[in-house]
Amino acid sequence: MIITKSVAINANSLTESGEQIAYFNANVSDTGTTNNMNIQNQALYDANKAQVRKDKADFDNAVYAVEDEQGV
Repeated sequence: MIITKSVAINANSLTESGEQIAYFNANVSDTGTTNNMNIQNQALYDANKAQVRKDKADFDNAVYAVEDEQGV
């Protein structure tokens, strides 16, 4: 039997009024990391690219921190 441990990380990029622009998710496991971004509203993404890109960078940094904690 092989048992693996994983940590799921999820976040949303939102407009100032709370509308969802994009969804980020990552799974950090013993065997590696998957990291995805899904645009929920293309028009909002086009109008807020700088904010979404900042949110994605912040999300990636949070994923890196978990990877470092897990030794991945």
